[in-house]
Amino acid sequence: MSKEFLNFSEISKAVLFQDLLDALNVPYKQKGRELHGDGFIVNIDKNLFFMPKNEAVKGSPINFLAYYKSIELRQAALELKKQFLTKSKEPKRDLPTLKLEWDKYIGERGISAEVARAYDIGYVKQRSIVAGRIAFKMHDHSGTHIGYIGYKKEDESWFFPKGFVRPLWNVHRLTDKKAVIVTTDPFDALRIISLDLPQVASLLAQSMTAEQEDELKKFKYILLFHEKPENIVNRLYKTSFIKAPPLIKPLKDLTDEDLIKLIKPT
Repeated sequence: MSKEFLNFSEISKAVLFQDLLDALNVPYKQKGRELHGDGFIVNIDKNLFFMPKNEAVKGSPINFLAYYKSIELRQAALELKKQFLTKSKEPKRDLPTLKLEWDKYIGERGISAEVARAYDIGYVKQRSIVAGRIAFKMHDHSGTHIGYIGYKKEDESWFFPKGFVRPLWNVHRLTDKKAVIVTTDPFDALRIISLDLPQVASLLAQSMTAEQEDELKKFKYILLFHEKPENIVNRLYKTSFIKAPPLIKPLKDLTDEDLIKLIKPT
């Protein structure tokens, strides 16, 4: 079986370092035409990096990803091609309306049945790409239905359809742009909503996309719940007052009382 052709030069030129660092949720600060991170410096104009304390480690976005993930250069190039250069060739199809049923796991995450119905989350039994998973009905930032993502509780895995672009979940419902609570996990967001705090959105992952960044910049105050918030804080602090309290444990392991104290400290 022949290997997929990879044009290393094309990939290296097409993938900008800032986009790669944001996708990896790697913190950095821009100083002139350079990006400075923990142990590395990126020349923005040349789209190359080097490590002042390790001259052997340097090069293109491919070299950086290979070093960061401890993988072979070919694997790094393939990952970058799939994430940044590959466009879905599948024809657009009519989106189905799935029946979303209550599952006890939803309750175990502190989400009420009323909130689950109102926010279109539930277990899917019918034939579909998210069958056997707890599905979230997704909307873009204007409120248009764009499909479903699914969570499998048995192995704690998430499924995103091919070509799916993560929106800032629930932001289409938030007309008040004064303040917002942001989580990485939509289950945590729904739990907070169940505590009668509806001004919540979710990144649906650890990283923040450029589109999500644009939406969050519309809010004056942001409370971010994230285990490694520095990348996101650095990108938002100039336009919004952002607070990211340290998390001793995941939000799902906090009691309601402790969670409320994080949101509304006394």
